[in-house]
Amino acid sequence: MSRIETFVLGDPGDRLFCFCELPPEGEKFPFVVMLHGFTGEHIASSFKFPRLSRRLVNRGIATVRFDFRGSGDSEGEFCDMTPLTELSDAIEVLSFIKRSNWFSGRLGIVGYSMGGLIASLLAGRSEGIGALLLWSPLLDSGEFFRREELNFSEGEEFKDVLGLRLGKRFQRDGLNVDPLMELKKHSGHSLIVHGSDDEAVPFEPVKAYAADLSIDLHVVEGGNHKYQRLDWMDDLLSVSEQFLCNALL
Repeated sequence: MSRIETFVLGDPGDRLFCFCELPPEGEKFPFVVMLHGFTGEHIASSFKFPRLSRRLVNRGIATVRFDFRGSGDSEGEFCDMTPLTELSDAIEVLSFIKRSNWFSGRLGIVGYSMGGLIASLLAGRSEGIGALLLWSPLLDSGEFFRREELNFSEGEEFKDVLGLRLGKRFQRDGLNVDPLMELKKHSGHSLIVHGSDDEAVPFEPVKAYAADLSIDLHVVEGGNHKYQRLDWMDDLLSVSEQFLCNALL
């Protein structure tokens, strides 16, 4: 049975909630950090993150999953969230892990959907990321952040997104990052997993980006954005487990 630790980063009112799962035996481990998507949290739909975590812990890899500030159990306001604030949160978590007594020196990142964008920025700007795993990643930031529904009219303070307030800085900061450029700087192992019928992040452009960047691509045939079928989910988790273990153990 795994060991569970929680830790909180930041000051009251701005605290970042983190959930750490450690293998049952041992003192130092490779770590995998999981980055959730837009309006998501540290569980992810269909419990993808805990399910992958348990597989990895059984193989001797520790995991950390957390909520970006403004999401889930972390403090802060969703309307203040942007790709750059999420990148800052992720860097803060990585710094904590690297200082911990549990860390063996090997590090992997999993980024899901918009978390894949953050993971790409992180991989380009951080040292020591040996394995980068992108699930259904948002890589064309320019196309996404120029969507008409993200444009603010004069006097409009926020957008109503699924009952959450989305602030003006979200689009501005999004247009000032380039995950594809950052991915070119990453020298560790990389893998993209994508459903062929993804309705949220179209498959064909991601396939082209993977080829252009010489990143391995695993296609979940028929899979949608959330991998909401047993065979799709098993494919996602199995290939992810194998990739991370090969890269980090």
